[in-house]
Amino acid sequence: CQQPRVKYGFIRDHQDEFSITTMCRLFKLRRSGFYAWLKKPLSDRALEDNRLLKLIKEFYVASGGTYGSPWIHADLREAGEQ
Repeated sequence: CQQPRVKYGFIRDHQDEFSITTMCRLFKLRRSGFYAWLKKPLSDRALEDNRLLKLIKEFYVASGGTYGSPWIHADLREAGEQ
C-alpha cells in the first residue's frame, strides 16, 4: 500500500487529466486531506530532516570532504544541535 503523500503527489501531477474527486475515490483518500497536503506537502519531520541535511553538507564541505560521521556529529553538537 502506497503512503498517502505518494498518492497525493500523483493526484497533484495528474489533476489536469483526471478529476480530483475521482482520483481521491480511487485511492480511497479524502479530498480535504489532499487539499490540506497541497498547503503543506512536507511534514514537520521532513522539513527538519532537510534542515539538518543542509547543515551536514555544509560541515562536510568545510572539512574538505574528509570528515566522517563522528566528526560531523561533533560539529553539529558544537553548533548547538541535538
